[in-house]
Amino acid sequence: MPRRAVNRRGLRGGGHGKRNFKRPRSNHEDSDNKRLKLEVGKRLKEVDIGVTEYLGSHKGFSGVVKERYADFHVHEITLNGEVAKLTNQDIPPEPEDLENMEELKKTVSQDVWDQLEMLMEADSLVSSIEINVTNMDKAERRAIHIIAKKIPNVNSQTVEQGKEKLIVVARANKQNLTGHKFRRDQRVDWARRGGNYCHFLLHKVNMDTMDALNQMALCLRMKSNMFNYAGTKDRRARTTQWVSLKRVSPSHILDAGKAVRGAYVGNFKFGEEPLRLGMLSGNRFRIALRNVTGTDEDIEKAMTSLRDRGFINYYGLQRFGTVAAIPTHEIGKALLQSKWHEAIELILKPRAGEQHRDLAKAREIYQKTKDPLAAYQHIGRPDKIEAKLLRGLHLCGDRNPQGALDWIPRNTRLMYIHAYQSFVWNNMVSKRIKDLGSKPIVGDLVYENPNFKEEMEGLDYLQQDNEDDDDQSKNKGKEQQESSAKIGDEQKEQNNTTENDSALDDKMVQDKNKQSEDNEETAEANAENINKEDFKKSKENSEKVKEDTEKDTNTVKAEKEELRNLPAVKILTEEDLPNYTLADVVMPQPGWRVTYPPYAKSWFDEILAKDGLTTDLRQKNKKYTLGGTYRKMMEIPSDLSWRIMRYKERYDDLILCDVDEMRGNVPPKDEPDGKYKALVVEMSLRPCTYATMALREILKCDTSPQTQAAQSAANRAQEDEDAEKKRSEGEKELEETKSRDTENEKVSEETKSEETERNIKVEKIKVEQDDLSDELQEEEMEITKDEDTQIKEEKEKVDAESSINGEIMDSLVKP
Repeated sequence: MPRRAVNRRGLRGGGHGKRNFKRPRSNHEDSDNKRLKLEVGKRLKEVDIGVTEYLGSHKGFSGVVKERYADFHVHEITLNGEVAKLTNQDIPPEPEDLENMEELKKTVSQDVWDQLEMLMEADSLVSSIEINVTNMDKAERRAIHIIAKKIPNVNSQTVEQGKEKLIVVARANKQNLTGHKFRRDQRVDWARRGGNYCHFLLHKVNMDTMDALNQMALCLRMKSNMFNYAGTKDRRARTTQWVSLKRVSPSHILDAGKAVRGAYVGNFKFGEEPLRLGMLSGNRFRIALRNVTGTDEDIEKAMTSLRDRGFINYYGLQRFGTVAAIPTHEIGKALLQSKWHEAIELILKPRAGEQHRDLAKAREIYQKTKDPLAAYQHIGRPDKIEAKLLRGLHLCGDRNPQGALDWIPRNTRLMYIHAYQSFVWNNMVSKRIKDLGSKPIVGDLVYENPNFKEEMEGLDYLQQDNEDDDDQSKNKGKEQQESSAKIGDEQKEQNNTTENDSALDDKMVQDKNKQSEDNEETAEANAENINKEDFKKSKENSEKVKEDTEKDTNTVKAEKEELRNLPAVKILTEEDLPNYTLADVVMPQPGWRVTYPPYAKSWFDEILAKDGLTTDLRQKNKKYTLGGTYRKMMEIPSDLSWRIMRYKERYDDLILCDVDEMRGNVPPKDEPDGKYKALVVEMSLRPCTYATMALREILKCDTSPQTQAAQSAANRAQEDEDAEKKRSEGEKELEETKSRDTENEKVSEETKSEETERNIKVEKIKVEQDDLSDELQEEEMEITKDEDTQIKEEKEKVDAESSINGEIMDSLVKP
């Protein structure tokens, strides 16, 4: 039983608690704003891989695909049509004990029961008993152990003494007569739980499927190839998928999930069988396109066209890597041309904008010195494709480039050559649509069985022509999958463009074969550097490489026999045309076992001849022989729906993820007065189908990371320019306002000065008036006083004269 991970803080996922191991930096820790930085440099565009045509006649419009990883949600669809959705993280209850003592008593003999009863008595002096079970059947032995479990503080254990087999039952923590040491019984009856396999949902955020499982395996102290799943999911997205693990309890799995930032597990259940590659009917997508410029009418027409007409079933960019100078199909072409040294140079060639410094340094050293050992020592992870190739070069030498290439996992090598097949297929389909239209024509190919499903389409990755198949997992029986082969930068980056998972790609990623040392490396060992001592074992390793190289088709014959049977196709005649649509037409991938459309055989001959190849694609080195397969030219999404949303802030959430929904968060709502417009699309696609090819049909523009990053940068630059313009206008208006205010202040000051001067003048006038008034008043008073004095004097004079006159009169009157 795996040890329980320790030091968790009860976190239900995406742990932020302390851990007892050094957690590698997760992509989840990088903000969405860093996307622009990662997309710097020349990257592949759709036209570079033959993706040029469209089916619809609607008007295209611009919109940014996956500006945030939260804009892209993928939910696996099971074979019975159930959409995977994380809804709980509850630990399933243990199954009820249906076996009571009375039923168990009937299973064992009376003598055995009597002995066990002595231990049931609390005051019994018996501390242990030994039961001879040499001749007992399994049912009775099992019953004894179950009864012992039901007795408090009692343990049981089967031991052998000579030729006899005994079950020792003893009280815990007490000295017993036998002297046996008892281990704690941690056995689990998985059959009663429902099966040996614990199935659970993995919801991951901005990380690869294998990255999440590798980190969980590290916590569980096990190899990552113990995990089983139906298909890998995208990195730059929020994805939910089923995973199974044999005989590991849900509580341990939950603890491991807590330790991985950006990972959440739940919806535990048990099953009798593990998941296997291809055990899915498709994927459900919820995608938000930001900064949509089209009118509502244009959007409706585009979505209606996608619903009714579908889209061209091109292989997406992640099939080919993202580095324009070194696409994976160029490596595949070199392998098909038997140019081994050229293939090696392409794989190890330095590339602009390398994210991993140690890998960039190793490439630089190898390019300058051609010393594989010196370059190898700068790579911190021996599971990298470049590390494996450098190791092979050191052991095999320059004269055996094929042997060096054999150190690369087989399915990675096949991925390279099938990328070339996909490149040819894309170009042929583009030419067919461009030259001959989007309706069936005479000479097109269709499946003879109209009900044939393409879930297994593309399994030429494991097809029988690869005589060197070193798959030994059939012999192991129990192991179904091997940890992913990490492909270097060109493959690490291509996960940035996310698509629907195909059984074809999963067969590539989840390599079922046994490499000479891969199955022996643990996650901890993968995190350590390998020094020169590793190469001292070169003799043993070289012999292993030689053994793998010389193997023939003696293994996995059943699987190969299944793949040997290609679906039968028919060539359409004039009479057949009314009965078929373009959705029925298939185009072959080149190879020796496929039928070519009569009109297209010359096209295939021409494009292959430019690279020195033929449509036969049989190679002297049968490891690189291709039989070919078929793929439908177009797809129509099912359960398609869409809605137009407006939002206010540039990075507002537009889709509610499983975790937020489980927590009861409110879904994002349309903001009618929002500055930005988004288109939210929901659809289901079958395996082997690329979601971005459906999006490019809607937008009618390149959906490559390079183009999308450029568009996102342009939108941001435009917003910044608008903001700067608005700021400048604001500053100008502010300056004008300040100028006006200054002018007003000046005018106000002048007015105030004039008013003050006027007030002073008025005051002066008032004072002068007051002074004048006082003078006048004084003069008036003086005048009045003078007049009064004069009047008085005149009065006195009159009075005096009157008195004199009176006296005169009196004197005259008297006799």
